Amino acid sequence: MRQSVKEIILENDLAVLATSFEDKPHCSLMAYLPDPDCRILRLLTLEKSRKYFNISRNPHVSLLIDTRNRKIPREEFKALTISGICVPAPLKEQKSLKQLIIQKHAQLKGLAERKDSTVLEVSVESLLLLEGAEKARFFDLSGS
Repeated sequence: MRQSVKEIILENDLAVLATSFEDKPHCSLMAYLPDPDCRILRLLTLEKSRKYFNISRNPHVSLLIDTRNRKIPREEFKALTISGICVPAPLKEQKSLKQLIIQKHAQLKGLAERKDSTVLEVSVESLLLLEGAEKARFFDLSGS
């Protein structure tokens, strides 16, 4: 994975998650926690949420991370679209992953302590990096 892509993932901690079920899209602003290689992004949600419902029926998701929160001219904004497969993290890892998420996102402590919360894992398959309005680069990480 390119260093410029990793920097966008590591220097930010919020993304817009897009899910879909029966051609009805749904977007959610989500805090995320990447693994060290930025190949897996972890999210915390409730099992009764629409995003969880959608993912349990269609695991293909998209995440958008951008640099607009930086004090740079608009023509220098970067936007990273991540496409991947999202599934609940293994049951045996849920507790430790929730603790890691709380360390990075203290505001999620109450949510993480709920019995009906769960950690989701997005396995990155591809990336689309937009730099400004015209420069786009696509990266296929799926191995196919």
